[in-house]
Amino acid sequence: MNRKAIFAAADQFAPGIWDKPGAIAAMNRAIDDVEGVIVVNGVKPVSGAVALIDVSVLKACAPEKTSAQLEPWVAPIRDVCQRYEINTVRRIAAFATTLAHEGGFKVGAREGMNYSAKRMAEVWPSRFAGPNALAKALDRKPIEIANHVYANRMGNGPPESGDGHRYRGNGPIQLTGKANHEAFARAVGRAVEDAADWIATMEGGLESAAWFWRENDINRLADTHGVSDETRRINGGLIGLADRTARFDRTVARLLELERVA
Repeated sequence: MNRKAIFAAADQFAPGIWDKPGAIAAMNRAIDDVEGVIVVNGVKPVSGAVALIDVSVLKACAPEKTSAQLEPWVAPIRDVCQRYEINTVRRIAAFATTLAHEGGFKVGAREGMNYSAKRMAEVWPSRFAGPNALAKALDRKPIEIANHVYANRMGNGPPESGDGHRYRGNGPIQLTGKANHEAFARAVGRAVEDAADWIATMEGGLESAAWFWRENDINRLADTHGVSDETRRINGGLIGLADRTARFDRTVARLLELERVA
C-alpha cells in the first residue's frame, strides 16, 4: 500500500493534520489494520528472509560483538525490517551492515567528535587543512568541533546555536542534523526533543534507522550490486567502504546459508 499517497491526500483535505501529536502514528496503525496485519504485544509476525535474522546473522555482520550482546537486537530488528520492507537477503544485509558500521550495535550511540587538529585537517581538509588556526583552536574540543563542522546545514543554525552538537550523529544509523531529527519526530508523532531522547533507546534507535532507510529510498539501492550506492546515500561519500563491504559479504553468506536449510 502506498502510504505516502494516503498521507498526501489527507494533508490536502485537512492541512496541518500531521502537526497534531500522534497523528502520523495513529494513521500508520490504521493502515496496518486495513492491510490485515495482526499485531500481538506490539510486534508483527515476521516471514520470508526476515525470519532468518538471528544471532548468527548479526554475528556475521559484527564479529567483534559477543552473542550475548547481539541477542537483544534480534527481535526488534526483525520487527522494523518487517514493517519497513527491509525483507530480502540483500536489503537485510545492507541494513545490518549499516547498523554495525555506523553505531556498532550500541544502544544510545552518539557520534564522537573528540578530534585532534591533525585529524580534523585529514577528515575536513577544505575547512582545516594545515592544520590551520581554527583547527588548532578547536583541538580536542568535541562540542565546539561539532558546532562548527555541522553549522548552517542539515537544518542546523550557526555554531553559536549549538545545533551541530545537539543533532550530531544519533542512534544505530547515526541520524544527523536538526532537519532529520524534526522530520523523524513528525513521523512518529513526538516533539523533536522527545524524539532525540527516544533514539537513544534500542527500539527508538532502530525505528529512526528504518525510517531514514525508507525516506532515502535505500531499499532500492540495496537491490543493486555492492554497497557503494547505500554508502553514498548515508554518508555522502565512500568513507568506510571496505569495512562495509566485508560486513555485507559475510552477512549475505550467512543469510543464504540459513535460507538453503530453511
